[in-house]
Amino acid sequence: MKIQGPKHIAEARVELVPLIDCVFLLLIFFMCAATMAKLDTSSQIDLPEASNAAKQKDPSNRGTVNIPPSGTITVTGQTVTEAAPFYVFGELVNEAGLKRIIGEKVKTTPNLQLYIRCDRNARFKLVRRAMAACAEAGIDDVIFGTYGAEEE
Repeated sequence: MKIQGPKHIAEARVELVPLIDCVFLLLIFFMCAATMAKLDTSSQIDLPEASNAAKQKDPSNRGTVNIPPSGTITVTGQTVTEAAPFYVFGELVNEAGLKRIIGEKVKTTPNLQLYIRCDRNARFKLVRRAMAACAEAGIDDVIFGTYGAEEE
């Protein structure tokens, strides 16, 4: 019977290539997640100024309803029209769609609050229609997006 000598055991080492791959994947994931989080706050909306504007204290549990100007092209490639003037949770909808989407969100998040961002040149009837649809869906806490007036 042949007796084998002690086997050579390789030294443990950390492979850097898979570690670097994981780091880059995480970086791409967080970049995409940050981009998706900003979709509801479109930069195409020129907010009005208010002398008594204040920053929102608790942005959690807050949905955003955007009312961009007619003719604006959204991130999804749709064009804002009078028939579908509201951009909410990534969808361009009318009042019935707004009521449906907000109603579904209220079922999953009972204490949902809304942040309405309306272009300064939009007509007030659009804001009134959005508020009525949200009220019918069960929302009672709404704040409006504005810029604070510059102090001189």
